[in-house]
Amino acid sequence: MHLTLLIPELLWPEPADQAALDQLACPTLEKLLGRARFQRQPRQALETCLAGILGTGPRSLAACRLAGESRDPGESSWYCADPVHLQFHHERIILGNAELLALQTEEVEQLLASLNRDFPDLGRFHAPHPQRWYLEAVPGLNLPPLPPPSAATGRQLGALLPEAPDLARLLNELQMLLHTHPVNRAREASRRPLVNGLWLWGGTGQAATAPGPERVWGDEPLLQGLARSSARDARPRPPHAQAWLAASKAGGNPRELILLEQLLAPALVEDGDSWKAQVADLERHWIAPLAQALGRELSRLTLLSPTAYGLLQWELGAASRWQFWKSARPLATLARQLADSPP
Repeated sequence: MHLTLLIPELLWPEPADQAALDQLACPTLEKLLGRARFQRQPRQALETCLAGILGTGPRSLAACRLAGESRDPGESSWYCADPVHLQFHHERIILGNAELLALQTEEVEQLLASLNRDFPDLGRFHAPHPQRWYLEAVPGLNLPPLPPPSAATGRQLGALLPEAPDLARLLNELQMLLHTHPVNRAREASRRPLVNGLWLWGGTGQAATAPGPERVWGDEPLLQGLARSSARDARPRPPHAQAWLAASKAGGNPRELILLEQLLAPALVEDGDSWKAQVADLERHWIAPLAQALGRELSRLTLLSPTAYGLLQWELGAASRWQFWKSARPLATLARQLADSPP
């Protein structure tokens, strides 16, 4: 059986941050990285990586993610219209993460009502989840592509926008409505981050770059929707490797993928302590048990990670577990080496 672990941000994006990178509790992971065959590709967002593995079929990324919310996108044209917090940082506007907003259902309903009232020429806004909003676009609406959230969060707004005056004007109009909205006035009074922008992305599709796995495991709606759009077996993420091994032994699928995204959120908000704790959790519940299974229940293991250093891939076969002469590769050392040699 061949398993791919898709682990975004497996390397901390700040190579000089000793507090985050030093004394990591992941000896098995570092041992595996030292024995693996390593490949490095240009930087790629998690969402783009998933689409490249599974393909979107005839749908857009937005329609696939909506399908993963257990909602039929039908024949409509969809964009993800995620709420964001735009903040000033060193005289620049930085795109914040929707998770920081902690939006309540009543707030979302009020904001959507205003958007649908003032922007009927765009289509209709929907929010099956407080952090994940959608625009069901009017026929013929064709917005220039914006990078997905995992590639945009924490970056300067000006560097993310294409040369598209109409899009810039639209985003400004949305910001103006949101900035003066009663919901944001109440949030400002209680010193909570403002919902002062929408990030419109995912309006196009993507073909798979290679034959993908037969079965995927994960809770991310985009993963679930991509799998459903390509008629793959999609299941919730198991709690640990032993649970996956027990379930896969009964299924007998030769190629499977598990999305382990718990390092992504702390990396996006630069929370080194949380990232470090999640690395230790991955080591304990996933990496160490799978290392034991390699060469037994598991014939091949791929570690795939979209990072600030590029899309990184490590391949391990059954014989890898016996290559004792190969030294471990500490994550801190690897991050510094990759930072010194851009792809």
